[in-house]
Amino acid sequence: MKKVLLISIAILIVFTACGKIKEAKKTMDAVKEISKSGKDLMETGKYLEDLEIEKVKLQEKDVKKFFKAIKSVEDKYPDIHFQVAAMATIEANMAGKDLKEIVTKEMDLSFKEYSQLSAVITYATAVGAGYEMSVSIYNQMIESEEALKQTLAGVLSDEEKAELEVQIAEVKKSIEELEEEMKKEEFVILKDNYEIIKKVNEELDL
Repeated sequence: MKKVLLISIAILIVFTACGKIKEAKKTMDAVKEISKSGKDLMETGKYLEDLEIEKVKLQEKDVKKFFKAIKSVEDKYPDIHFQVAAMATIEANMAGKDLKEIVTKEMDLSFKEYSQLSAVITYATAVGAGYEMSVSIYNQMIESEEALKQTLAGVLSDEEKAELEVQIAEVKKSIEELEEEMKKEEFVILKDNYEIIKKVNEELDL
């Protein structure tokens, strides 16, 4: 299933990257190249079969090693976006290159390390934005609950107080639900992974 999903995502990336009619032929050629590079995608995918991306805890040294490796080949291969392995496989094939060969030769990473780190880092980077939004919403709800309580303490009619109490109860319930989500292992791991990625990006000026 993961292999099929990986190829589907790769195809989607190629299509969404092309927004002009004049590039339609290039896009179709890229899709043809996907079938040619299928074995490379499958090899990348095999390293993800038993990988529970949401449960992998990143180490700062590994994240730094990954981004340094990518940075070291950017100038030599400007048309390949190495951070996302599936996309890099297609782009390398379109350029007549072999991604595994590039990684093995040019990077201080095995192809397995590269594939797995790429998957986990890409996931954490994408979902991390949602994590930050969740924290922001959580803080806003707490402020909202306090504001509603202060309003409730003011001079209000019985009907207004009843309506306000309902609103407070709803906000409190939402806060409690979000707090439970934030306690889950996956949420904690995602938070830590995302913070590590941001820290490394800042340090390497990426």
